Amino acid sequence: MICGPGEPYVLVTGCGSGLGHALVRALEGLSFPVAAFSRDDNSLTTLFPPPSPPASTWHFFEDLGNFERMDSLLDTLLAAWGPPSLMVHNASVLHHRGPLWEEETRHVTETLRTNLEVPAFFVSRLVPAMIRAKRGGHVFISSTVGREPRANWGSYAISKAGVESLSANLALELPPPLFSFTLNPGPVATKMRRKAYPVTDPAVPRTPDSAAAVLTRFFVKLCTHDAGRALNGCKLNLNQLEEEEDV
Repeated sequence: MICGPGEPYVLVTGCGSGLGHALVRALEGLSFPVAAFSRDDNSLTTLFPPPSPPASTWHFFEDLGNFERMDSLLDTLLAAWGPPSLMVHNASVLHHRGPLWEEETRHVTETLRTNLEVPAFFVSRLVPAMIRAKRGGHVFISSTVGREPRANWGSYAISKAGVESLSANLALELPPPLFSFTLNPGPVATKMRRKAYPVTDPAVPRTPDSAAAVLTRFFVKLCTHDAGRALNGCKLNLNQLEEEEDV
């Protein structure tokens, strides 16, 4: 499926590894157009070399925190494809597990920048185009520690709590049929998860591919059935989506 102006597609950030990487692969498997943003192409190009548009996958390689550069790349994307039907705010970093006062200042800065400021920037840049197109939604990948305070998660927990607030406020402001909600994927076996629990993981994480399979079917449905507004302001969990699929 080749994407053209006004046709549905998904924009995903943080596609270099983990869940974001698996999401792009799963969307490609369904031949559903996706714009993939990641810091670099070290892992992406080994699996799916970036084609030039028009194509079903368009890769953008840049530091997401470089807002001047992001602004230019989004201009290019919007001019060619228009606004996304779904923006998946997936990019995230975790530097520190321990008391907040022991976290290095540079790590606090980078965590808040990547996990909270980047999605806020994408919102400010994309929502006007979505309003003009009268379509589009935002899914913020969240975390249990962003919904329930938990000791020793430092700036990561603070940033994810900010993401929950960002989505909730955005949901109150967006005109129909636009929408915004958060989604907690639960334990997923990524590098970040292994960093969080380097010794013993209290859960049994699912693989990124397993999580992406469920999420991709859900995301395509949102893009093709105008089902997003009914979820505006919600806080969803991946297990919940899986259970609804089985009904």
